[in-house]
Amino acid sequence: MGGAEQREGTWTYRPHLDGLRAVAVYLVVAFHAGIGRAAGGFIGVDVFFVLSGYLVTNILLRDLGQHGRVRFGRFYARRSRRLLPAAALSLVVTAVVFRAIAAPAELAAARDSIRWASLYASNWHFIAESADYFGADVDASPVAHYWSLSVEEQFYLLWPLVLAAVHRVARPAGRHAAVVVRALVATAAVASLAAAVLISRTDVDRAYFGTDTRAYQLLAGALLALSPTVLARARRLPGAVRLLPVASVGLVGALAAVASWRFTAGPVTRGIAATAVTAALIVSLEAADGGVGRRLLSWRPLVFLGSISYGTYLWHWLVVVVIARQLDLSHVATFAVAAPVATGLAALSFELLERPVREAPALDRLRGPVIAVGLVASLLVGVVVAPRLLEPSDTAGGGAAVVATAAGTPNRTDWRSAFADKYTYERCTPSQDAACRLTSGSGATVLVVGESHAAMYLPMLEQLAERHDWSLYGGLLDYCPWTRGLGYATVGRNCLADQERLYDQVAPALDPDIVILAHRPIDDPANGMRMRAAEGALPEDRQEAELARHVRAVAADLRADGRTVVLLEPVPAPPSGTNPLTCLSEAEHLEACRFVASRGPTAEERVFRQLDADDEGIVSIDLDRGICPYLPICDPVVGGEVVRWDETHLTQTFAVTLLDGIDRVLVDEGVAA
Repeated sequence: MGGAEQREGTWTYRPHLDGLRAVAVYLVVAFHAGIGRAAGGFIGVDVFFVLSGYLVTNILLRDLGQHGRVRFGRFYARRSRRLLPAAALSLVVTAVVFRAIAAPAELAAARDSIRWASLYASNWHFIAESADYFGADVDASPVAHYWSLSVEEQFYLLWPLVLAAVHRVARPAGRHAAVVVRALVATAAVASLAAAVLISRTDVDRAYFGTDTRAYQLLAGALLALSPTVLARARRLPGAVRLLPVASVGLVGALAAVASWRFTAGPVTRGIAATAVTAALIVSLEAADGGVGRRLLSWRPLVFLGSISYGTYLWHWLVVVVIARQLDLSHVATFAVAAPVATGLAALSFELLERPVREAPALDRLRGPVIAVGLVASLLVGVVVAPRLLEPSDTAGGGAAVVATAAGTPNRTDWRSAFADKYTYERCTPSQDAACRLTSGSGATVLVVGESHAAMYLPMLEQLAERHDWSLYGGLLDYCPWTRGLGYATVGRNCLADQERLYDQVAPALDPDIVILAHRPIDDPANGMRMRAAEGALPEDRQEAELARHVRAVAADLRADGRTVVLLEPVPAPPSGTNPLTCLSEAEHLEACRFVASRGPTAEERVFRQLDADDEGIVSIDLDRGICPYLPICDPVVGGEVVRWDETHLTQTFAVTLLDGIDRVLVDEGVAA
């Protein structure tokens, strides 16, 4: 995305690589716009990574060849001038725009995200927050796209140092030094690739966002730059003059195929395929002497779009966020608006800010000050300016709700604490090979299975376990319900495999006496969730029957092993897109944030209750009245506690208030003494 200066020294400008950048950035825009046929458009980022590794390494090799060393000050100064001004400007504008369109409750998360973006560590922030890049609402974070810029910037910071060190280590090998360098870099790339594959089995988001698990793509490009003989050999292939141009066109088509919805692979596998295709495409383009592929990607309008692709990437996400929140457009219409608007903003930024800063001769001589000013400006924008712009107002009518506390006095800050009142997954990471121990006791062994809607009960269940001297374990799943064989249609890419591992390996090894099952509302008319099986998304007319079948199958399997099954029925849900906490942060009166829940049990809840009636070893617990005492009316605050931190998740503090009611049911049913 950041690209590299290509017009210097013997490293001549490659217009076809700018054309490839243009293809990559608009694949990403199409993906973020939600176009279904570009469901894998996020591979545009993979293309950028390979290109960055290739271009930056060529520039560093030019330094090593001409000067015998890497000119670190010059390199870092030019990177600062190329990347930091536009990024700082986009963060400030993003803060201003998001402040205008977001609710106060959303601004706290945005402040944190922008801070990490300014430090170019967004990817690690999103890992810590367990963000699901593929399943989150498109407008959830105004700087979600900065994760990839962070990976690139970390590479730009470390790679010159690493490459210089590797060259120094290889010097004693004499004429074989280049081979040693390639071998060391290839080893690092293979290690990164292996880490990506292994980590993706248990944590796709960690594998997708991690710098270490992305390094193989940047190093793949670096290896191409370190292996000029590859290009020479490609040129000597029989029929190369005819074959290379044809191959380049075919590989552009292959890239489009990998980005399409028909290529049914997980994000890491898709990224591996995109890396291989991009590397082959670069070879075919660089080795070809002209040909249709190079002419196509060297088309002047496409080259221009590629030259401003960094800005297009910076601005497109904010445009998509605004469209998603302010306009009711189809995915195709969103792309049709977002692409030209982002491109226009990028062109303005390029001409008015980026080009003047990059091409100023005086700045080229002031390398140390340029680096220092760039870093300080980024820090000020991310740590001071943008967060201040995103500070919610505390004045009535300016976004602070009047919330009645237990004492009956108004409290204008309750919603702020509720926003952070959620389970921290670091305590019990989802989708692991072993359940995590939460409490130790001499009584029953209890396993809690489910996704974040099971995790929200864990602090309450820990108190319950201590009350009854249980050993409590968390078998949390990553965006994945407990219904073995069924997952959510749009999130939890490894869900079905995670379920298999949990039920076939983790649970038998632990051998729990009691299994507590909980997941989000699935078939609630107000806020349901589409499901998928191994063969793909379930048709709507089959979902109810399939859900019932899988619920019964899991319960039967657990009971066959002699375990007691406790089913926590899903929480009453507001209409989709209605966030009671967001409402609390904006509303003048508590009543404005009430909602009416769906009446009567859902089909899934009826199955739960029938299982309870048929088998004394199965207990279904209806939490509706505890959460909504005036059902079907649901208040955002009950007993002085904020109930939800988003649409369907309870705050930890409120969940603990359900402890005594759940305990009474379990004692009455003979599950607890």
